[in-house]
Amino acid sequence: MDIKQPIEYRYKDTDKYCFVDDNRYDYAKNGILNKILPKLLFKGNSIFVTFLQLIDLRCILLFKYIDKLKNFKNFMMQ
Repeated sequence: MDIKQPIEYRYKDTDKYCFVDDNRYDYAKNGILNKILPKLLFKGNSIFVTFLQLIDLRCILLFKYIDKLKNFKNFMMQ
C-alpha cells in the first residue's frame, strides 16, 4: 500500500531557511487547542487527550482550508 504524499512535501524544509520577519503563529506545526485550552486538560485521561488531538487535527484542516479560500483569486498561482 503506497502512501500519497501531500502537495507541500517538496517545500516543507524551506520554512527553516526563510528568515523573513513573520511572527504569525504556526498552527499546523504547534496546534490550536493547546493555545486555547488549559494545559491541565492535556495531562489527564489518555482517551480524552486523544479525542482532543483528533479535534485539533480537524480544526487545523479547517484553518488550512480557510487559508486557501482567502486567496481564491490566485488559485492558479499556488
